[in-house]
Amino acid sequence: MVNTIPPANPIPVAPSPAELLARLFPTPALPPSVLAPARLPNAGPGPTAALLKTLKDNHERSHVFFNYYSFHNHAAHHLLAIWALGASGPLITAAYEDTHLDHMRDAFQAPDHVVISEDNFHDYLGDENYYNAYLDYFHKVVLAPGATISSTLEKYIFSSEYNINNFLASGKQQPEMLNRFVEILIHPLIHAGYGAEFGLPGMLAEGLAQASVHPARATVFVSRLLFPGNPDSQYRPKSHVHALTILSQMLVDSRFWTRSLEKHEFEAMLVSHGELINSYAEMWTCEINSQEDFSRHFEELVWASTLMYGVGSWDGESEEYRADFFTMHIVTSCLFLPSLCAHLSYRSQSLLLRAHFLASITWWLVRGRPALPLRKFFAAPLAPLPSPAHFKYATTLPGALPQPAACALLGGDSPHAVTPNVWYPILQSTIIHPNEHLCKCQRALAHFAILYGHREAGFMSEVLSSSPAISCPDTPLLLGGLELAEGECKALETPEWEFLDGSVFLRVAWLTGAALGWVREGEPNTGAWDYQEFERVALERDELEAKMNA
Repeated sequence: MVNTIPPANPIPVAPSPAELLARLFPTPALPPSVLAPARLPNAGPGPTAALLKTLKDNHERSHVFFNYYSFHNHAAHHLLAIWALGASGPLITAAYEDTHLDHMRDAFQAPDHVVISEDNFHDYLGDENYYNAYLDYFHKVVLAPGATISSTLEKYIFSSEYNINNFLASGKQQPEMLNRFVEILIHPLIHAGYGAEFGLPGMLAEGLAQASVHPARATVFVSRLLFPGNPDSQYRPKSHVHALTILSQMLVDSRFWTRSLEKHEFEAMLVSHGELINSYAEMWTCEINSQEDFSRHFEELVWASTLMYGVGSWDGESEEYRADFFTMHIVTSCLFLPSLCAHLSYRSQSLLLRAHFLASITWWLVRGRPALPLRKFFAAPLAPLPSPAHFKYATTLPGALPQPAACALLGGDSPHAVTPNVWYPILQSTIIHPNEHLCKCQRALAHFAILYGHREAGFMSEVLSSSPAISCPDTPLLLGGLELAEGECKALETPEWEFLDGSVFLRVAWLTGAALGWVREGEPNTGAWDYQEFERVALERDELEAKMNA
């Protein structure tokens, strides 16, 4: 989180012409890639009309951050996710009006009426007070004659000019736009990803403006590693190393910690462990020269992201599922890689996937790099089969269940007749749940299950057998960074990959739904991912820091 100081007397933005909004938010296009998620049917034209009305209102009305801790406005994410899952028009309207409008900040003009141009683009980067100035700039970019999603992303996210520009005038800050694109839980990538997936220029403009006002804290990671890169590094192997091989090695590296880091420890981690993390990231070469290359590397990221969040949040069948909010974003951002990469050159696809992997393992480390106990995780019954009484979360739905007729396939008493497809109740409960992150997470996991749910136990062991063996890099830790107490760093066990199978997506989705509450089935929202709790913690930390500095 980045604390910001608002302008003293913010001036509201002027309304946009209806014609401009119509061009920014047309009817959503079909998915741009076979690896992008399909949509469930809606009930006629009403849901799409409600979607476009609320997207336009949010675009005009609200700032990209809803408070001064860089908490993101998720309204558009929520609306598009449930629309894609088949939500009705009234549900889409309620999702916007009942769960977002009450805490949004109004959009405001940039201080001194600054207008962003190519000449001053670098001058206000990282300052959220200029969000609407960047948004106006990117309106012109995405709607310019001949502009495409491809040309826009290639220039503003992947070109050297907008990352590390060796010809930049003295005193100008480096733009580092790919760095900003994956900053603060990868939100700009997610936001622009919606624009790429649904063909919405307004979402692309918002995502790029959002990236522009994000910090570039991880220069030692993304920018230095990828622009221009380090092809002579001793840690860059000749053959591709699988992402899960790298996770295995990071788990046994005793220089990493086993607790979640505090807010103030993030910058210190970049100092002491940045080069070590880069050494691991360099091992994931990800050189894309064909669609087959992309498909293979994307699948690696899907498994890695799902395990870092899903299994990493699990402490046993009798324990509360942590549903880690931070690593969950690794999953939700991974969903948009096919839609973004459908518009990118092979070079830029490689850069994007490497940046995503680097951001993912960084957040996994920040959250304590939890172990991956696959044998125990996959020993639990798979819904809808009933679980033992001592399980924290039952693998059957709460409340009254349907009573199938005796003539139903498998008979009326079979749990497979009562719940023929477990994904249906998961997604139905998701659509009406008030939390805006749940629909994003469950939509991603459902799509990953479509792509890779057929993988049988043992498949990953075979895949990893062809991945080159690696050892812990000898990169030294640097002084002046993260200070950890004795015993906080230790080696963990290597995962037993032979137990991993395609049911992981359903298992993680079920646990996530149970942890946040089966709202459609009568359970309350548990509040696990509600913004109020994170805001309370942020305020408490501010008060504590103020007392310490007094």
